[in-house]
Amino acid sequence: MKAFGNISLILPGVLLFLVLGEAESPQSKNSKTGTSYEGEVSVAGISESVTVFRDGRGMPHIYAGNEHDLYVAVGYISAQERLWQMDLIRRSTTGRLSEIFGKSYIQADLFMRSLDIISKAKAVLRDEDPEIIDCLQAFADGVNAYIRSGCDKLPAEFRILSYKPDPWKLEDIACIIGLMGWQLGSMNLKSEIFHYRLVNKLGIEKAIHLIPDWKANDEVVYPGFKIDESLLGGAESFINSAGKMESLGILPFSASNNWAVSGTRTESGSPVLSNDMHLTFGAPGIWLQMHQVVPGKINVTGALIPGEPFIIAGHNEKIAWGMTNLMVDGIDLFRETTNPENFNQYLFNGEWKQMELREEIIRIRGGRQDTSVIRFTHRGPVISGFQNVDDAALSMRWSGTDTSDEIKAVYLVNRAEGWQDFRNALSTFRTISQNFVYADTDGNIGLMTGGGIPVKKLNGNMVRAGETDEFDWKGYIPFNELPYSFNPERGYVSSANNKTVSEDYPYYISAGYVVPYRINRIRQMLDSKEIHGMEDFKRMILDQRSDMAAMIMPFILKLKGRSEDLTIAERAALETLSDWDYEMKPDLIAPSLFEFFRISLRKNLLADELGDLFGQLYFIDGEYFIYRLFKTGDTGWVDNVNTEPVETLDEIVLQSFKDGVSAITDKYGHNTEKWEWGKIHTITFAHPLGSVRILDNIFHLNSGEYSVGGSDHTVSPFFSFEHGFKVEHGASERFIFNTADWDESLTVLPTGESGIPGSEFYLSQVDAYLGGKFYKDAYSEKAVKAAAKYTLKLLAEH
Repeated sequence: MKAFGNISLILPGVLLFLVLGEAESPQSKNSKTGTSYEGEVSVAGISESVTVFRDGRGMPHIYAGNEHDLYVAVGYISAQERLWQMDLIRRSTTGRLSEIFGKSYIQADLFMRSLDIISKAKAVLRDEDPEIIDCLQAFADGVNAYIRSGCDKLPAEFRILSYKPDPWKLEDIACIIGLMGWQLGSMNLKSEIFHYRLVNKLGIEKAIHLIPDWKANDEVVYPGFKIDESLLGGAESFINSAGKMESLGILPFSASNNWAVSGTRTESGSPVLSNDMHLTFGAPGIWLQMHQVVPGKINVTGALIPGEPFIIAGHNEKIAWGMTNLMVDGIDLFRETTNPENFNQYLFNGEWKQMELREEIIRIRGGRQDTSVIRFTHRGPVISGFQNVDDAALSMRWSGTDTSDEIKAVYLVNRAEGWQDFRNALSTFRTISQNFVYADTDGNIGLMTGGGIPVKKLNGNMVRAGETDEFDWKGYIPFNELPYSFNPERGYVSSANNKTVSEDYPYYISAGYVVPYRINRIRQMLDSKEIHGMEDFKRMILDQRSDMAAMIMPFILKLKGRSEDLTIAERAALETLSDWDYEMKPDLIAPSLFEFFRISLRKNLLADELGDLFGQLYFIDGEYFIYRLFKTGDTGWVDNVNTEPVETLDEIVLQSFKDGVSAITDKYGHNTEKWEWGKIHTITFAHPLGSVRILDNIFHLNSGEYSVGGSDHTVSPFFSFEHGFKVEHGASERFIFNTADWDESLTVLPTGESGIPGSEFYLSQVDAYLGGKFYKDAYSEKAVKAAAKYTLKLLAEH
């Protein structure tokens, strides 16, 4: 997807750039890209000298004499490396992408404005602790100091698009938290519309087999409760408009793995923590890795979101932590009955209630503007589009609008000295729902749920009736009742977006968990031996053995008994699979055969009954059904209703295998060398402007194309389920933290530290990441100085 639809909008900027001779090649020195890694620079707002060491991969280690100077430096260095990305994220949160990309982003901007992230940000800042406000202001001052000092040499993207960044504000920092919360919580939104359509098409008894962990009851569908398809279509279109941001590398936060192992089961005798958060791939990557030090006060290292000052996942001197998505059901849709005489009123508890109307002016690149009105019920924005519908609207309830303070939580986690500090810090972490993995130097490990989980009467992802308060949320699960694990007897904790708790937990969390292939494989590896070393942790985080294939392949291999039903090519394909060890390696043919079978299997099982709904099938729903089918033998959907006689699962497997071999042959020919998984399954780390060939040719914005293994069902994931086999999502970082010796921790990013095309640190870690390599993560001052490639002094202005 292109970031903008009309190249003529940016062509003048490109030509001016070339005429002025300012287009630097990727081999240009850092000074030519507007970055200073060596020497001395005066920075407004700094009171004492700050030293920035950069190691061989460009990671900044910032040493300051006080917290104010530290965060000024963090802001300055963040802007130095990622200013355009920071501005892009900021524009996404406040709905201002049309200003730089044009009219194709109007709907996306309106949708983001309907979330009203800015109001929540202002409310958080009003109540924030003064010492935290001081840190945020220092960070903003540092960003603005860089903007002022670099206004004549802004990153290329600003000059290509012919605009300059606005000053950084505290609201910009707080809004990033809201955007993260939306991305993490929005995964179930489209599924609610799909599930509604599914139940109305097939009935509860049939639909329940396709909805994960959903408990059907009489409250789900009421007599006469119907939603006009144009209303659903309008909402769906509005929701989908936000998906345009994925092409900018901003969306979505999708999945993750984490685990921590007790010292009783490690070679060092101390805990080791592993975490990889699965996000959209792009250039630059979403994380900026950084080390922040004020001697005797704070010493924290890890990953932060560009534009936000605190470390999101990492370690300090005492504790390490990481995150996975809890998959909480924190968004609900409500069908509102509107007044046919006044469409801005809706029926609630027997009375017509006035909606709040907000006029939004969207400024569009080229000087035009578009004005629209967003309507709000007491639950949230009306998202069923802006076309007239006579009697109904769909409103959205989102946990991100409620009271929380993730800024404070992360600030305190950065400074936590033990488990209780860690737990206390997470008590205000509600908008972004996560499973936090934990390890410390005292030998403790833990896993803690952090996030706001709504208490509601009706569970499951379904559109609710909104005429009364019956299905309105009843608050949130109390923090002291959230699930956690601390020093379990088995010696490890782990999570991978799988189901959080058993059925006896008194509260509902979600119906949209990821099927447990990754968590099953993680626990198999953790249980495979008693004592694990760092090489074991590397092997585990890089593992690409498919638990899904291990479950399904025995059904495929049964086809050996039906060789008379197979062609020569199909028998050869089956023989290839017979020798497969379920490793999704790029140089193997078997993974390709399995993935093509998987596509055909889903179609042959579900397309007949779903009809036109098949194209809307939510990914998790389809995976859940197949998992349930092969795990439990529930064959309620197996028969093809359009054919006679009734098919068995074996018949569907046979047909799917034949269809899969036919599909791969049609696409790649009969030369099986072209069927190797890595030749089909590829990745390119793409810049938001890299789809414009002239820009990519000049600035080398995109990486090359690489062959990769894995899949969405392997621990080391490369997700490609949405657009064929072109990988778009995966591990956005790999962290292995060693509490026995922090200097022996291992980390790697998919792309690199810098977001400046032409920098030696732009896309500089791609080969290491794809090759399964890691960098030693220097932490002690001795190790940092020994690893330093560049040293930059930030000096007070006189």
